[in-house]
Amino acid sequence: MDTWGRAHARPHALLPHRKRGKDIAVKQAGSASRRIARTVVILHFCSATLLAGTTGKIAGRISDGQTHDALPGTTIMIEGTHLGAAADVDGYYFINNVPPGTYTLVASLIGYQKATIKNVDVRIDLTTTLDVKLNPTTVDVAEVVITAERPLVQKDLTSSSVTVTADDIQLMPVDNIGQVINLQAGVIDGHFRGGRSNEVLYLIDGVSVTDPYNGGLGLTVENSAVRELEVISGTFNAEYGQAMSGVVNIVTQEGSPSLHGSLLGYVGDYFTNHTDVFQHLGYHSTPRTRNAQISLSGPVPLVDGLSFFGTGRYLAEEGYLYGQRVFLTTDNNPYAPSGDGAWESMDPSKRYSANAKLSYAIQNVKLTSAYNYEYDWNKYYDQAYAWNPDGIMNHYHNGTSANFQITVSPSQSTYSSLKYAYNFFDYRGYLYQDPFDPRYVDPDRGDPQSNYTFRSGGNQGSRYERNSRTQNLQWAITSQLNKEHKIGAGVEADFHRIYSHGYGITNMTPSLYDSTTGLPIFTLGYSDLGSISNQVYLKSPTQLSAYIQDKIEYDIMIINAGVRFDYFAPRSFYPLDLHNPDDNPNFPGAGLLRRATNKHQVSPRLGISFPITDQGIIHFSYGHFFQIPGFDNLYTNSNYIVPQSSTVSTVTGNPDLDAQRTVSYELGLQQVLFGIISFDATVYYRDIRDYLGMEIISTYDGTRYARFINRDYANARGFVISTEKRLANYVGFKADYTFQIAEGNSSDPYTVYNNNQSDPPIETPKTVVPLSWDQRHTLNLTLTFGKIGDWSASFIAQYGSGEPYTEDTRVSQGLRFENGGTKPAFYNVDFRAEKSFPLLNVNVNAFVWVYNLLDIKNEFNVNGTTGRANTDLFANTLYAGTIKGLNTIDQYLNDPTSFSSPREVRFGLSVEF
Repeated sequence: MDTWGRAHARPHALLPHRKRGKDIAVKQAGSASRRIARTVVILHFCSATLLAGTTGKIAGRISDGQTHDALPGTTIMIEGTHLGAAADVDGYYFINNVPPGTYTLVASLIGYQKATIKNVDVRIDLTTTLDVKLNPTTVDVAEVVITAERPLVQKDLTSSSVTVTADDIQLMPVDNIGQVINLQAGVIDGHFRGGRSNEVLYLIDGVSVTDPYNGGLGLTVENSAVRELEVISGTFNAEYGQAMSGVVNIVTQEGSPSLHGSLLGYVGDYFTNHTDVFQHLGYHSTPRTRNAQISLSGPVPLVDGLSFFGTGRYLAEEGYLYGQRVFLTTDNNPYAPSGDGAWESMDPSKRYSANAKLSYAIQNVKLTSAYNYEYDWNKYYDQAYAWNPDGIMNHYHNGTSANFQITVSPSQSTYSSLKYAYNFFDYRGYLYQDPFDPRYVDPDRGDPQSNYTFRSGGNQGSRYERNSRTQNLQWAITSQLNKEHKIGAGVEADFHRIYSHGYGITNMTPSLYDSTTGLPIFTLGYSDLGSISNQVYLKSPTQLSAYIQDKIEYDIMIINAGVRFDYFAPRSFYPLDLHNPDDNPNFPGAGLLRRATNKHQVSPRLGISFPITDQGIIHFSYGHFFQIPGFDNLYTNSNYIVPQSSTVSTVTGNPDLDAQRTVSYELGLQQVLFGIISFDATVYYRDIRDYLGMEIISTYDGTRYARFINRDYANARGFVISTEKRLANYVGFKADYTFQIAEGNSSDPYTVYNNNQSDPPIETPKTVVPLSWDQRHTLNLTLTFGKIGDWSASFIAQYGSGEPYTEDTRVSQGLRFENGGTKPAFYNVDFRAEKSFPLLNVNVNAFVWVYNLLDIKNEFNVNGTTGRANTDLFANTLYAGTIKGLNTIDQYLNDPTSFSSPREVRFGLSVEF
């Protein structure tokens, strides 16, 4: 319905193509020279920690390899950084605030062999346990080299969370972060564990890039800029807010110690056997997909401690959805086309993006500045315009996120950070840039004159421009009080500016008459500002939050306990008497307004992990989560314009909406099988209340309108089983199965409004029904073969049982069972293969990707009479009537958007130097 504020979407962005203490191996290295080590306690904690977790921790105990006694005073440093620590009297040490990645550590103490520990893996928000044993110095051995192996279970993981590294992403046949997210257990088409798709918090380097207008993703970072990606689908700690279903936490790359760069390019096209549905794909001379990307990283010359990272990308896609120019926009007669018959892409897109970061470290202070930008242009396929493709509008998106942070570490145990961030997400849509372009035609021109008929002219005349600006200020402090307690606290303030203007072509009063026919000439224009078809609002809500979190680590138990406080000021008004929205002086409440109340909530969070053994862990988590609805739900039609109509014809926002609330529970088990395979099983339950819905209000003068309120209820329950073998000996795999039941009053906040478009209105369910994304069985399987740095091949196979749909009332004898039918199941296989080889002092990588390898036509949209795509039980009966036009019923029903995208093959090269 809301085309003015329609969120920009990438063709593949959110569609389904659909862990380690250390086992230490010691080898002797070096020759016969005695080493004298000195104990140094120099701690420079210099990474980017924010309210949202962007770093991890290394901790453990250093002891004598022969007597097992503690070795206090031992220095352990992260090679190539200023990060380090000294062991206390019990041999215990910790290094906080470590950016995610793989490191080499060096432990040294006078009288003992220096130990170098390689491949130490650090993950976001988690503790890497690294116990080190030092042997007394001998004449023959001066140093030992230790290769760390991350354990298959993570003992301080208290809820469901998956970490995906840059190396993991590089091996997968994925082109964007959305595809990576949808491969995680419990995520179905952007829905986390049964929730609506706008219940997820998206973070880049600790800064939210969730668009406050609608709760969607406002900006996407490129795969090449990702250092580590964390997807939290279970309960999450108190540091995360304004989310009910999950958190996507992205930490981006920083500058490398030496100059490093890469160039990447690929081309792609569609190769399908289903050209009856995907028309014109067999006729093209150039690749439909073209991509070019450059990345550069390294130190800044002449400035010690300053490094940079930057990447830029250009992506152009012609798409796979075509229309034929049978009619022109100026045509109107369904039997008299004047088009040239040419085929035109109806879902093309272009994307330009840039991600950059500067980092400067000096002593115990680190400064970081980051900038992320993207520009997108695209069109959305419209089956009604399949024979008039020139009539569909353009959509534009500009997204910018910039931030500056300073991190200070006054002591070994404490660090603090202050950050300022600025986000700007801008969306615009129109057919022609000039709103008075003479090429616009009457909005009713070319309207179908019968059922199952394409338009015979006309154009999409609606226009929108809307943007959200957010200034964000964060302060956080973390202190390791002792071996057991790590306390974190922070405050955050968001100052929003939300602007939206939607309007469309109207047929104005005639002012001229044709001299030949004497008929009136209607002037095209736009309604007056403030009318139902020309609305604008500018609002400035404010959000404040604070949290305190304690991570308690014992040998037998790890506890994450915290509490969060959130405050929201909508800063808006609404009519005192909702039955008199037009301020009619003849009725009560005329001219009187009521201020929307400020909202606040306290949300406790608790997670507990019980390590049974070093290879078996049980965890439990519980939490209260809340989220203010998207601001457009608060402010749309903020002037409460209600036109005279026999049906419910308009929707108003509600600035006095309460937060939507979720209580979530989770119980899980991690276990190592056969020494090389991890197994994870989790059961969960989510109780969702105050969900966004609508009410119908009758005015004193007999009209009706819909208004957003907190009315709906939902719940989700299920279990996840996953297993993984890391790539070793040329083979690796990961598999997960999810069983889930997601039920509620309605899937869409507009359900009540939509049900009142018929006469008589359709009754809205009073009991829970399956939600539209209630996919009961989901299976993801990833197989990887090869040798890292040489060659690799990977497959991603997905299965999903059918999602619900609502059967046509004509089939169910006038009764309507909301989501009572089930669509066909979903299957998909994606593939990637690559080979690396050296050439002229650079590394060249050749690769091929194949999306939908088996060219399966998955039926996403089905007809209510049959439960199948592009087939209508009543299309050839009296319900169809007489076709007034040139197309057949079968041609009209042949909608390519009813299916998943066809097979796409991409070939490319990358060069690293």
